[in-house]
Amino acid sequence: MPMEKIKILLIDYEEDFIKNLSERIKSRNLELDLAVKGNQALELIVNEKPDVIILNLDTPDVVGMELLRDVKIIYPDIQVIILSRHYSIQDRMEALVAGAYMLFEKPVDIDDLIKTILRAYKEDRTTIKRALNNRLKFKLKTSESFPE
Repeated sequence: MPMEKIKILLIDYEEDFIKNLSERIKSRNLELDLAVKGNQALELIVNEKPDVIILNLDTPDVVGMELLRDVKIIYPDIQVIILSRHYSIQDRMEALVAGAYMLFEKPVDIDDLIKTILRAYKEDRTTIKRALNNRLKFKLKTSESFPE
């Protein structure tokens, strides 16, 4: 399991499903916050800035696709995994274009979901490190000299 603490946010309106899935995720030594309502989810995203979001595309009080787009605009480094009972090929393409990391149809295999969470987190960390390294290289190239 990961050495760093991964901040996961699970957004789903189905209370039984969210309870069951959260228990299964926690049994794998991962911690997460839960949101049943879209407004609650937005507050947690802004205040907690999770590393990975698991989002039910069918959340009724917000349009899941809009929430995905908003998250990727405000926090492009947050990885978003989509869950849905049913989605069309058009929904799938729209979600991927909007920045979804992966899509799963419910019921989801917990082992596949955990592997995807860990991969998404690792990829996010790699992307951030790469961006920081590129920024540092750019600064080094553009600086005339180092201060003494």
